[in-house]
Amino acid sequence: MYKIYPNVKKIFLEQGEFLVKEKLTVFFQDEKENVFTLTKEFIDEKKKVTETTADIIFIKDAQLGEEAYKLEVKEKIYIYYQTRRGALFALQTLKQIVSQGKTKINHLQIFDEPDIKIRGYMLDISRDKVPKITTIKSIISRMAELKMNHFELYVEGFSFEYQSFPQFLEEDGYISIKEYQELEKYANDLGIDMVPNQNGFGHMAKWLATEEFKDLAECPEGIFLWGRHRKPSTLNPLDPRSLELITRMYSDMLPYTKSSYFNMNFDEPFELGKGKSKEECEKRGIGNVYIDYVLKAYEIIKQYQKTPLIWGDVLIKHPDLLGRLPKDMIFVDWGYDATHPFDKNLSLLKKLGIRFMAAPGTTSWSSFTARNRDWSENITNACLAVKQHGGEGVLLTDWGDFGHLQFLPISYPGLVYMGLYSWRMKEGTYLSLKDYLNAYIFGDKAEIMGECLLDLGNYYRFEKDYRSNGTPTFYHFMWASLANGEKDKIQYYADRVKTTFLSEKKFNLMQKFLDFKEYELELTEMKCNDADLVKAEMKQAIRFIRMAQKVNIGLNKKIDIRLRKKYLEEIVSVKNQFINEQKRLWHIRNKSGGFEDSIFLVTEFIDFAESMLEFLNRRGEDYEI
Repeated sequence: MYKIYPNVKKIFLEQGEFLVKEKLTVFFQDEKENVFTLTKEFIDEKKKVTETTADIIFIKDAQLGEEAYKLEVKEKIYIYYQTRRGALFALQTLKQIVSQGKTKINHLQIFDEPDIKIRGYMLDISRDKVPKITTIKSIISRMAELKMNHFELYVEGFSFEYQSFPQFLEEDGYISIKEYQELEKYANDLGIDMVPNQNGFGHMAKWLATEEFKDLAECPEGIFLWGRHRKPSTLNPLDPRSLELITRMYSDMLPYTKSSYFNMNFDEPFELGKGKSKEECEKRGIGNVYIDYVLKAYEIIKQYQKTPLIWGDVLIKHPDLLGRLPKDMIFVDWGYDATHPFDKNLSLLKKLGIRFMAAPGTTSWSSFTARNRDWSENITNACLAVKQHGGEGVLLTDWGDFGHLQFLPISYPGLVYMGLYSWRMKEGTYLSLKDYLNAYIFGDKAEIMGECLLDLGNYYRFEKDYRSNGTPTFYHFMWASLANGEKDKIQYYADRVKTTFLSEKKFNLMQKFLDFKEYELELTEMKCNDADLVKAEMKQAIRFIRMAQKVNIGLNKKIDIRLRKKYLEEIVSVKNQFINEQKRLWHIRNKSGGFEDSIFLVTEFIDFAESMLEFLNRRGEDYEI
C-alpha cells in the first residue's frame, strides 16, 4: 500500500501494473493547464503527443468539487479535475506514488477532496526578521506538497515597501513590491492564494514612534500592560488622520496584489478606550467605537475588490454587536494554547450567521523550540470546530514575538500537521508526522530528525509551571533582557519570575534531556540541501534554552551558590561566540534588516547574566526576593 500525504479520501488497488518510463507524457482533452511546477522530474510537458500515445490524460469533469480530483492508473493514467487546483493536487499524489513505485505502480483508483476549504499559513515578517525570497519560496513549496492553498505574510511597521513612506524603510529590511509579486506568482503557480496582510489599528507602534504620526496615538504615553510599560501601539479611531494613514498604506499595497482576500488584522488595540477615545467609549461602548472604525476601513478595502479578514479578539467580546459587521467579512477566531475554546466561539458565530475561520498557531515564538502538546491540540481543535460548524477554513499563524529568535525548522512540525490534518481529518494523523518530516522535509536516512524535533518541542514538560502563549524558560529570557534596562535589575527580574524557579532535580533532568537531543542530532543522516544549517540551528536553539535555564536558577537559594555562579560564568564567557553564531545563522535565511534590534535583546540577556553574577559575588546568599 502506498503512503500518501495527506491521506486520500478513497483508494482502491486493482490487478495489474503500470510501467513507469523515465519521463511520462501528458495530453489535455480540454485546455492545457500549467500544472507541472513540481513534477518536472518525471513528466515531459514539452513533448507533443496525442491522446492515443500519451501516458497521462487530463480530463475536465464539471461534476467534481472545486479542489477534488480522481486519479485512475490503468494502461494509462487518467486525471479528472474541475479546476486547476484539483489537477495540481492529483499530480502531487501521483508524484508520491511514482517515487514509491520507481519503475512500476499498481493499477488503482483514487478519489480525493479536502475536508476544509481554506487551509492556510501566515508567517510574521514584522518582528525584526524578514526572510529572504528564497526562504519564503521554500516555505511555499512545502505548503504546495501538503496541498495547502492560502498564504500570508504578516505586516506591521515597515516590512513592506510603502512607496508613500520611503523614509521609514530600513535597507534590506522589507519585502519590495517586485519581490511580493514574484512570490505571488510563485505561489499562484502552485495553486496557493497569496493573501495581502497589513495591520491598521493595534500593532502600530513603529508608525506611532515616528515624529510624523506620533499624534495619532490613542495613548501618547503608552500603557502598563503584562508586567511592563509598553510604547503607544494603537491608533486613535476618532482622529480622521488615522483613517487617512491606513488609506495611504492600503493604496501602497492592495493594487499590487491579485488575491480576492485581504487580512486587515485590527487585533489587540490595547489602549482603546483608555486615552483619547475614553469618553466616547464610555458613552457608546468600546465595541461600537471599534466597529465604527472597522466599517470605515471596510469601505476603503472594498474599493480594491477585496473580501476582508479580521481578527476576532475584540469582536468576540461583543456578540450582540456582530450584526453590524458586513455579511462578506470573515471573522478569524485566534488562540494558540491547547485550551483555546474554538468550539464554543465558532458555535456562537455560526448561530449569528457570521462567516468565520479559525487561527491556531505553531507556538514557535516565545519558546525557542515550540510547545508540542499545545500546537498539536490547538490545530486539531481548530480544524474540528471549523468542520463541525461549517467555517471557511483554518489559518496557521507563525509569530515572531520578542525578536523572532526561533529558527525556521521549529515551525515545520506544526506546518506539516496543519497541512495533513486540514486536508484529511483522520484519527492518528499526528503519528505520521515524524515519518513525513524524515522523508519529505529532512531526507533523514537514519529516521531520527523528525522525532528529535518533535521531542525538542516538549522540553517545557520539565518546567515547574505551565504558561500561556510561551514557555517559562523563554519568559526568564525575556524578563532578564528587559530587566537589564531597569535601575534595580535583580529585583525587577525576581518580581516577575520568582514562582517559576526550577528545582535542582528539574534543572538536571532538563540538561540530560538536552544532552540526549544533541547526541541525536549527531546521529542524523539528513540529505536535504540545508542539512548542515538545520543541525546548527537546532544546536543554537538548545544553547538558548540552556542559557535561559541557567539564569532561571541563579536566584534559587536551594541550589548551591557555587554551582549557580559557575553556570552564570559559562554564559558570560561565551557571549561573543554565541552572538557571532546567531549572526551567521540569521543571515543565511533572512535579510539583514532588523538583526541589530533582535540581537540587542540577546546582548541584554547576557549582560543581565553578568549582573546577576556580580550580585551573587557581592551579596552571596544575603538577599530576599
